[in-house]
Amino acid sequence: MPTARSYSHSHTETNRVKVPLILEPLRHRDFRLLWTGQTVSIFGNFVFGVALPFQFFSLGATPAQLGAGFAIATATQLVLLLYGGVIVDRVPRRQVILTSDLLSAVVVTAIGALSVSGALRIEHLYGAAVFFGASAAFFMPAIGAIIPELVPAPILVQGNALRGMSRQGARIVGPAIGGLIVVSAGPGWAFVFDGLTFLISFAALLATRRPAAEVRARRSMFAEIREGLAFTFSLPWLWITIALFAFINVAYSGPLSVGLPVLVRDVMHADATVYGLLTAAAGAGEIVGGMFVGQVRIHRTGIAMYVFSIIGALSIAGFGFFPVLPFPFVCAAGIGFSLAGFGTLWDTAVQRNVPRELLGRVGSVDSFGSFLMGPIAPVVAGLLIQAYGPAPLFIAGGAMATALSVSALLVPSIRELRA
Repeated sequence: MPTARSYSHSHTETNRVKVPLILEPLRHRDFRLLWTGQTVSIFGNFVFGVALPFQFFSLGATPAQLGAGFAIATATQLVLLLYGGVIVDRVPRRQVILTSDLLSAVVVTAIGALSVSGALRIEHLYGAAVFFGASAAFFMPAIGAIIPELVPAPILVQGNALRGMSRQGARIVGPAIGGLIVVSAGPGWAFVFDGLTFLISFAALLATRRPAAEVRARRSMFAEIREGLAFTFSLPWLWITIALFAFINVAYSGPLSVGLPVLVRDVMHADATVYGLLTAAAGAGEIVGGMFVGQVRIHRTGIAMYVFSIIGALSIAGFGFFPVLPFPFVCAAGIGFSLAGFGTLWDTAVQRNVPRELLGRVGSVDSFGSFLMGPIAPVVAGLLIQAYGPAPLFIAGGAMATALSVSALLVPSIRELRA
């Protein structure tokens, strides 16, 4: 992709009502449309996320089989991520996101129809996992790279914070609604609902202005991948954080994706409603974290990122130490607060320090590192849960993430990273 992109932005009037700093990006029409559509889509994804494990369980799946589903999706994503980054830097990011939304609507609706009709099998869920892993390999670099095209640089932090807050608001409402749908109608209807939200997201982005066609010289796919890797490894704070989060994400993903549904079912003796409310509590924490970083000027970005990370790690461990309601709701909120704070600061640091034409490839390297251990984590988590139960998994994961986050603060380039 070329260095400059030309999405048109809404012109501002001379006299306007003053709005909070965090809402400034919503003055820009195309960002507003993207944000609205993605908020609806993320809401549907959280409905889907609550339904999925209970769909597995209703088909007689073990924790290890549930973990295998997450592993399949992550493995597929890893295989395609670096290729996806090159594509995102070659074609309009808008086109990539539109394609992902439309195909996702078709696939998740088909899974819902199979579930409602009673024809769904575990193999179908594994097939859907392959698709969603492939889709994420293109969607994730595209959504990260498109934000600087729609939001002026001075309010980029606020644009990322708003994008995070859409996830946070959806996390509050989506899981609760998902739990109610699963309990009252079954997981199949939750999947159908998610398909509808993908279509709404598609329509919202379709209404944005098409970017002007721009052409840049193309080289071989491998040459462009090497260029993205070379730039990534030229910035120590960038590649060290990516490497650390290859393992920190293991400490999060195993307990949360596989351990939490089992903890709710077998330790708390609760159902999908409580699972949904716990996910909603994480959304409440994310809203607080997003508002904090969106309104407060943070100058020591690197230090702040890892303080947020430590808060999340301690919250993970808390699930294992105190798996008795209502304490897990506090832990969930702590995780949400951490994710919003770290994620917003990290996205902004990458977008401000990486050239526009490399954002897709560097974003794919970031995602590749973050999910490198992803195919292993859920499977290992499922086996450990079957052997020892879910609580020890949370304690070990929290301890691991805490140690890695503290070690990051020993790196000078991370401590010196500023907004």
